[in-house]
Amino acid sequence: MVLKHSLCRRAAAAALAGLLLAGCTRPAVLQPSSSSPSSQPAASGSSAPETGSGTSQPARFAIAVSEGSYNPYLNANTLTEQVAGLLFEKLVRISPRMELEMRLADSVVSSGLTVTIRLRSGCTFADGTPLTASDVAASLLAAKASAHYSGRLANMTDAQAPDASTVVLTLAEPDSLFAYLLDLPILKAAETASPQPTPCGRYTYGTQADTLTPNPRAPFPEEGPATIWLTPVSDYAELVSQLAMGEISFYLAEEAASSAVATSERYFRTNTLLFLGVNGSANNPLCATPQGRGALSAALSREELAGRFASASPATGVLNSLYECVRGQQVIAEGADPGQLSTLMAALGYHWDEASALYCGADGQPASVSILACGSSADRVYAARLLQQQWEKAGIQVTLTLADDFGAYLQMVQDRQFELYIGEMKLYNNNDLSPFWTGSARYGLAVTQQLLDAYALMRADSAAAPDFERAFAGQMPYIPLLWRGGVTVSNRRTSGVISSVSDLYYSLAGLSIAQ
Repeated sequence: MVLKHSLCRRAAAAALAGLLLAGCTRPAVLQPSSSSPSSQPAASGSSAPETGSGTSQPARFAIAVSEGSYNPYLNANTLTEQVAGLLFEKLVRISPRMELEMRLADSVVSSGLTVTIRLRSGCTFADGTPLTASDVAASLLAAKASAHYSGRLANMTDAQAPDASTVVLTLAEPDSLFAYLLDLPILKAAETASPQPTPCGRYTYGTQADTLTPNPRAPFPEEGPATIWLTPVSDYAELVSQLAMGEISFYLAEEAASSAVATSERYFRTNTLLFLGVNGSANNPLCATPQGRGALSAALSREELAGRFASASPATGVLNSLYECVRGQQVIAEGADPGQLSTLMAALGYHWDEASALYCGADGQPASVSILACGSSADRVYAARLLQQQWEKAGIQVTLTLADDFGAYLQMVQDRQFELYIGEMKLYNNNDLSPFWTGSARYGLAVTQQLLDAYALMRADSAAAPDFERAFAGQMPYIPLLWRGGVTVSNRRTSGVISSVSDLYYSLAGLSIAQ
């Protein structure tokens, strides 16, 4: 059985809709870690102990694998992708703070429809073979042809290696943030179809078939365990049970699953956005006008909302706030803004009624909205109720509509039978927003040509991102709420693994295994 992450990719329109609307419940945890979750890298420390653990068995760090292939371009499997992060180096990677780090690439420059990659000199594969631009070009073309990575590279039309240290990519449309998509495993050009390609990363295949050992020729060596043990699993239930049995030390939790055996959770930042879809054609000025959507945004506290979820941060703009191009320049407030709310409501013809503690229209009827949520998703229902509390406290009545199941919910969204709905979208790491303009999240959204033009300018030049943020905040076709985090779990003995949206095993330098 193939393990697939529920929000892993957007391969087709139907998959996009599922990505947008599917339930996402973090795992339940017994005896959670007493330390607060952090996405910051741990300080470098000694490698995990390989000596006795209080029993006859040595302490060891074990991870899950899917049998049959270590090549992520042959297998649409997240376990293969995760292990590939240890075996194969990438052109770039994204840190836990969403910072772009050059790895095999010395530089990546996007200009119009061309992306030019200059490679770092002196990098080799584990067998000593030089790593060249031909290997990179072949790897990217293999990724584009693969089931797992084809969606993220849909905008790339070609990859060529004009010389040994330069790769030139051709795009269908400009993308100034394309470099964020290049956290992809690099394989030998002749081995892109091999189930066990020659590594070029931190680890290589061990002398025992079920182990990985440090790669002495790694371009970026790192402290970590001298041996990583590999445990084959066939499905998520086996993954959880193997953790309970001590055969696995650490894994990425499925978002729709619950584990009663995990003893520790850790969170890392992702580009998964929890948002409110808004029906701009609804017969409600709070939905149909930019002022109304702005008022709804001003009436809520994203900071308070984020505090009620295990791993979330306020979405203070349309792009992830940690990205350099918008850092410190977003205009949506974390907290509620009663002054702005009052101004916008007055512009819409609402006045504050002291007797009812509500905003009311000229006809005396209270301002109100309805929120659609999928009744089978605990997270969505919870978010809807939190919004209901905040808005009613601010003077706007809220009606909740809970669809019986996902199918009914999706149909109601597609038929625009809503004023607002709770949705979630895992954006690609270049913050491609096309699902909101032409894809699965477009239903009911009031998107103007002015906003699309501002988006196109930002795509062509990330320096225009702050202007796009301001244009978006002025129109608010949908309402960003939170950036949700990824969840990893480990057994009682294991700690110190640092993960990022780019690499589950971003750092093992601080790995510790209790005796």
